[in-house]
Amino acid sequence: MKAAWYLDIGPAEVLQVGEMPKPDPKAGQVQVRIHAHGVNPTDWKRRAGQRGGAPTERMIPGYDGAGVIAALGDGVSTARLGERVWVWEGFHQQPHGTAAEFVCVDQSRAIALPTSLSFEEGACLGVPALTACHSLMLAGPLDGEAVIVTGAAGVVCNYAVQLAKVMGARVLALVRGDADKEEDAYRAGADQVINADRDDFLKAALSFTDGQGARCVVDVDLGAHLHIASRITAINGTIASFGSASNPKPEIDWAPFMHRNIHLCGVGIFSVPESRKLEAAAFVQRCLQAGQLWHRIDSRWPLEGIADAHRRQESGRPRGKVIVQIDS
Repeated sequence: MKAAWYLDIGPAEVLQVGEMPKPDPKAGQVQVRIHAHGVNPTDWKRRAGQRGGAPTERMIPGYDGAGVIAALGDGVSTARLGERVWVWEGFHQQPHGTAAEFVCVDQSRAIALPTSLSFEEGACLGVPALTACHSLMLAGPLDGEAVIVTGAAGVVCNYAVQLAKVMGARVLALVRGDADKEEDAYRAGADQVINADRDDFLKAALSFTDGQGARCVVDVDLGAHLHIASRITAINGTIASFGSASNPKPEIDWAPFMHRNIHLCGVGIFSVPESRKLEAAAFVQRCLQAGQLWHRIDSRWPLEGIADAHRRQESGRPRGKVIVQIDS
């Protein structure tokens, strides 16, 4: 099969493309013929050595993808053969991910892809959709509640806006930059969008929540918002943060969080308990079946151009998912 891999950590240039043996599914696994691979920040960070050390074997990157089930391991229903699926955690706890013509994953990691969706749209899901969904679920039922989502132009937080609306929440979205990002947040369903480049975030958040704060805050950069986090979050509310790029070691004034009984949760989707990940995947799947999600694609690259795809993701400028097309 054709695949992309790296043998050592480093810049995108360490990625190679060539032929290697096709993997065989083990018991409980399915072999998926991948047609589209979705690149995540985690992919380039792991390749660059920011997520663990140098590999001890050939590593095929890629957590997310979509394709068709081509072979079955023992214990998997024969009815699944030929099924169109979206794949998540393809590169988790194994060296061979979705940046290849074939990948083998546990059958729970290959979920039926509605016929209304393309393989490229299916490859948008995985890490961002499940991270967004789990972050919201940490706060409990959100019907009628206020939710604040920062970085709503990013892939994870754009899904968070969409999923929060499906859950019945009122959503205030924060973006930074040009008007196109505001449009993306509104298209995702946000009730109100504010731009940090010109608006007062704290003032808008308090106005939106009638001074009470939000039941849930999904945050892309805790270091940038921690100084006001306790004021924009409701008593007994939850802050679910999956990043702190601006300040990896932020200082916290703990007293207001303690007195307001605010739950400050770090979200790393790969460490989430299995039952919670499956719960999030099932919710996302129901949304897909109901046609309730919008999938943004930033750019498309051939497998031979995967190094450029990684550079695009690493630039921090994508508006949507970076997709690698894997078709013969």
